[in-house]
Amino acid sequence: MTDFDAETMADLEDLFGRPRLLELLGALDQEIAARLEPPSADRDQLARDAHILVSSSGALAFSSLSQACARLEQACLRQDDVAAALDDALADAARARSAIAQLRAA
Repeated sequence: MTDFDAETMADLEDLFGRPRLLELLGALDQEIAARLEPPSADRDQLARDAHILVSSSGALAFSSLSQACARLEQACLRQDDVAAALDDALADAARARSAIAQLRAA
């Protein structure tokens, strides 16, 4: 399984051009690091961080990370145990950051 939708990524490259897409990917990489490395211990802040990543990662074709962050946000808002959702989001974040590094290096 890829960590991003390659067809959508190609469409984004056509739309924005490669230099701008690389800037956007760099910004997403920084956003992931700022919001999840380390994740906030405050449930409300963690929900806000997850919410922001739902949008930004989804817009840049990282649907797996977007979905994991949506589950994390919902777990926080429902006052559920967030451990499993956080683990999933962190794993998807690590894969997304690795994919972004590869895309930027190509």
